[in-house]
Amino acid sequence: MAETTTQTDSAAIPAAAAHPRKALQGPPYRDFVKAVTDAKAARNYLEVGVHNGSTLALIEKPAIGVDPNFVFDRNPVGRKRILHLFQMGSDEFFRDYDPRAIFGAPVDVAFLDGMHRFEYLLRDFMNTERVCDRNGVILMDDCLPVNLEMTERLHRPEQRQDKALAGWWTGDVWKVVTILREYRPDLRITPVDVVPTGSIVVSNLDPSSTRLADAYFEIVDRFAAQTLTPKDYEAYWKVNRPTTAAALLNDFGLSLHVRP
Repeated sequence: MAETTTQTDSAAIPAAAAHPRKALQGPPYRDFVKAVTDAKAARNYLEVGVHNGSTLALIEKPAIGVDPNFVFDRNPVGRKRILHLFQMGSDEFFRDYDPRAIFGAPVDVAFLDGMHRFEYLLRDFMNTERVCDRNGVILMDDCLPVNLEMTERLHRPEQRQDKALAGWWTGDVWKVVTILREYRPDLRITPVDVVPTGSIVVSNLDPSSTRLADAYFEIVDRFAAQTLTPKDYEAYWKVNRPTTAAALLNDFGLSLHVRP
C-alpha cells in the first residue's frame, strides 16, 4: 500500500445495502495483471502497493516495486532479470525518482494497488501516466467493490452486516473512475471482471496532460465527502459494467473499452 493516514470518516454506509453483492467470476487479478503484461509484450512494469510480492513475483519483465512496508513471503524476483525495490511511499518515490531514467524507457504497464483512499490513487495515476509510454496501460485495483459496505473510507469490519466480507476493504478508490470519466474523457476506461474486486484498465494515455494536476484541489474538495447510496452504487455498476478478461485479452488492441 501507499502512504498511510490517520484521517477518520464518520459517514456510515447505509445498512439497507449491506447484504446485496455483485458477482465477479473472472480470473484472479494477479493472473490478469501478468496476462496483460504478456499480451502487451511490455518492456517493463511498475507496481505501486507491492505488499507481500504476490503480484510482482509473477511478472517476468524488468520491474520497479514501490511500497512503504514490504512484507515479502516469497521471492519477488521470479524470472525477472532486473528488479528495483523502493521501500517508501509513492508520493516520495515519484518526487525523487523517475522510472524512465531507471528503465531507460517510458513505463509500458503499471499496476496501482496502494492506499485505498481516492486522493492517493488519483495522485498515483497522475504521477504514473506522466512517466508512461503513450501506448502504455495503467491497471487500477479494487475499483469494482462487490458490496456497498466495503466502499467506506475508514475500514470498520466490526460494524459490517455482511460478516463474510467484513475483512474486505476497497475504500473510496471507486471515485477515481468517476473522476477520470469526467475530467479525462480522452482516456479509454475498461472495467474488467476479475476477482476479488475488479480491475480498471486505462489506455490511450497522454503523458503530457496536466488536466488532473491543474484541477487536483478542486477534485479533492468536490469528492472528499461523497459516499455511495444504494441507488448510487447500482448506477456506478451500470456505468462500469465489466467486460470479461478473456474478451479483453483475446483482442487486446481493440477491446480496451467498456463493453456495449
